Amino acid sequence: MEENHMSSIMGWFRQRFGKQRNDLDQVQPGKCSQTCPSGHSNTSSSSSSSSSSSISAKPSASDQPLPSVLSSPFRSSLRYDVFVCHNDEDSDLAQSLASFLEAPSNGLRCYLQERDCPAGGAVSTELLQAVQDSHCWLLLVTPNFVKDDWCSYQMHQVLSEGPMSQRIIPAVVNMPRSQLPLELRFLFTVDLNTNKEFGYTLVYKTVLHYLKDMSEKEKPSSASQSDG
Repeated sequence: MEENHMSSIMGWFRQRFGKQRNDLDQVQPGKCSQTCPSGHSNTSSSSSSSSSSSISAKPSASDQPLPSVLSSPFRSSLRYDVFVCHNDEDSDLAQSLASFLEAPSNGLRCYLQERDCPAGGAVSTELLQAVQDSHCWLLLVTPNFVKDDWCSYQMHQVLSEGPMSQRIIPAVVNMPRSQLPLELRFLFTVDLNTNKEFGYTLVYKTVLHYLKDMSEKEKPSSASQSDG
């Protein structure tokens, strides 16, 4: 009786787990070429490839046309769209933001001192020229920025060029807005603390809005000059 009982149990195990192993063998990658009849294609593979080809057929962001304002005469009147002011310790963040703005799908022109200031030139002179030759000024305000006298100098150069202007874009990161320099607290501020990608996009849209607004204001004056 005991031998018959054990034999029955072992038979159940072989039947149960032998079936699971066979099922697994049939779905393992590489097994289909051995088990599928010749002349039959792998439907999951073909559907996957057709799906991927349909995805690749969609236009990428870089294929989308740039906003028309980037072709306006007003925009081309200055060399840079965005002057990026930052502390040396925040160079990686500044370069990341500039790379986003300068991406082919966005098409802006940024000034970064460490990249665009000519070697051997007078830094203060080159800086002032870059400020005057930029449509907007992005201040990357961090704890390092607040403690940096050089950043404070750049900030005041910007403020002297366009006080109370939408051209000035303070972007706050790694600190609360309440710790902004007093000179910047009345300005619209971009918060990079919670979502940098969203903040980058907001900076981009702010620059475009300024360029579009100024381009439209330039049109009536240009038309009146041509009529005269």
